[in-house]
Amino acid sequence: MKKIVLLFFLIFLLAFSFQGSAVHLSESAEISVLTCGPSKQVHALYGHTAIRVRDRQQSLDVVFNYGVFSFNAPNFVYRFAKGKTDYLLANERFDDFLNAYKRSGRSIDEQVLNLKPTEKQQLLDFLIWNAKPENREYRYNFFFDNCATRVRDVVEKHLEGRLVFPEGAGLGWTFRKHVDEYQKVLPWINFGIHLTLGSPADKTATAWEEMFLPDFILKHFATAQIQKGDVSRPLVKETRSLYKPEKEAAGWNPLSPGMVLFVLLLGVVLVSYRQFQSRQESDWLDYALLFLTGLIGLVLLWFVTVSEHPAMQANYNLWWAVPANLPFMFLWMVKKWRPALLWYWRALAVWLVLFFLFNFFIPQAFPLGFYLLTIMLLCRALLHSFPSLRRRQL
Repeated sequence: MKKIVLLFFLIFLLAFSFQGSAVHLSESAEISVLTCGPSKQVHALYGHTAIRVRDRQQSLDVVFNYGVFSFNAPNFVYRFAKGKTDYLLANERFDDFLNAYKRSGRSIDEQVLNLKPTEKQQLLDFLIWNAKPENREYRYNFFFDNCATRVRDVVEKHLEGRLVFPEGAGLGWTFRKHVDEYQKVLPWINFGIHLTLGSPADKTATAWEEMFLPDFILKHFATAQIQKGDVSRPLVKETRSLYKPEKEAAGWNPLSPGMVLFVLLLGVVLVSYRQFQSRQESDWLDYALLFLTGLIGLVLLWFVTVSEHPAMQANYNLWWAVPANLPFMFLWMVKKWRPALLWYWRALAVWLVLFFLFNFFIPQAFPLGFYLLTIMLLCRALLHSFPSLRRRQL
C-alpha cells in the first residue's frame, strides 16, 4: 500500500512540477480536511488526516498526505524504534486516495474549510512548495509532529486571523489514555506500547495537543472560529461523510493480557505454595520470570537511554522490570552458588514491595497486567528470601 502511495506521489509530482506555484485557484475552489477512520492494522490504529484541494474549473482534485513512509528505507525498524523515522508529504489523486480507504473499510469524513480566496491560494502555494523533494521530509514524532498535527499547523499558519476553540474543548485526558482508547482492539499490541511509554505520556493533553489524533482534528475543527479583531467566522463551512463502513461489534477476548496473566499468576501462586510446603524445586519458573522481566527491563533501558522518542523517557516500568534479573538468571543456574545469591532475592523482594508502597506517588499509570507480573516475581522472591522458615515448615 505504501509503495503504491509513493509511486503515485512521484507520478503526480512530475505532472505537477512544471506548474509549481503558478497554479491559481478559481473562486469556486475548495480546500478541505479529510479525516480517515482507524483500522486494526498497527500503523493505522489511530486513523489518518490529509488535505484535499479541489477546483472543478481546472479539473484539479488532489490530496496532500503527510503520512507517507517507506519500509524500504535502510534499517527501518531500528530507526523507527530509535526515533529517527522520517515521513514525507506526498500528493495523489483524490479518487485513488478515496478508493484505497474504501478497500480497507475505513471511513472518510470531509470538512470543507471556510477560507477566503487569498487563504486558499497561500495554503496551496505552501503545500506545493512543501511537497518538493528538498522540502517534503520531516522527522516524525508520534505525539507532537505527525500527519494530523502537520495538517493542523498548516491550516492555522495560513489563516488571516487566529484560530480560537471553545473554552473547555479538551477532554482532560492524558496522552496515554487517548491512545489506549484506540489500541484496545489489539490487546497485546496495547500491552507492549504501554510498556514502552514512559511518564511523559501521562501528561494531560490540552485541546490543541489532542489533535495529534485525527478524530480530534475532526472534533475541534468543527467548533473552531477564525477570529480577526472583533470579527469571527467558523473554520468549517460544511462537513460531508464520503464513506461510512459498517462497524464491527466489539467482542470479549479471553486471551487478553489481563486474563492470561491472571491465570498465570494463579499458577505461580499454586506452584510456589507447593514448593513452600515440600522439598520440590521449580527452577523453570524462576528462570522464566527472571528472563521475561530482565529482558523487558533491558529493552526499556535501551529505549530510555538511546531512543529519541520523548514519550519513552523516564519510564518507571524499570522499577518492576529489573534489567539485572537477566544476568542473575544465569548465575542462579549454578546451584552451588545459590546460598551466596540469596541476598539478591531479598533485595528484589524489598524493591518490589517498595514499588507497591510508593505506587501512588509515581507519575506514571500502570495497566493491571504489569501489577500481575510484579506479583508473580514477588512470590518467587519472597519464597527464596526465607529458606530457613521454609525448612522449619518441613
